[in-house]
Amino acid sequence: MIYGIRGGAYADADEPFLGGELLTNVARSVWFNPNVEYAFVNHGNLWDVNFDFHYDFSMQRPYTVWAGAGPAVIRSHDISGRSNGTDVGVNLLAGIGSRKGEFRPFAQAKAVLSDDDEFVVAVGVRF
Repeated sequence: MIYGIRGGAYADADEPFLGGELLTNVARSVWFNPNVEYAFVNHGNLWDVNFDFHYDFSMQRPYTVWAGAGPAVIRSHDISGRSNGTDVGVNLLAGIGSRKGEFRPFAQAKAVLSDDDEFVVAVGVRF
């Protein structure tokens, strides 16, 4: 099992986030990548739990490229209490990352398709 941390931005919410992840190989070139992200929104909070799978394209390079998808559970809360809720969505994602090493940096972009669609850009490191 591989662990990782990530950070980036939710483009539509215009807010930064931090998160953590696990990465487990389930079949040749197929990975299960559950993760959680917390966005630092003004006057409330936004977090999501994602159950992503991705396929690593076979390349004879020191890096790998992947594409994937998975369900997401998104929870938002406005301090005023006017906008609270849980939403379910689907992630569509693509990324690139170092294949080997003790610390493996990566970058990923994803579209979250839900009641409030979102585009997310992340960078992180796996270890």
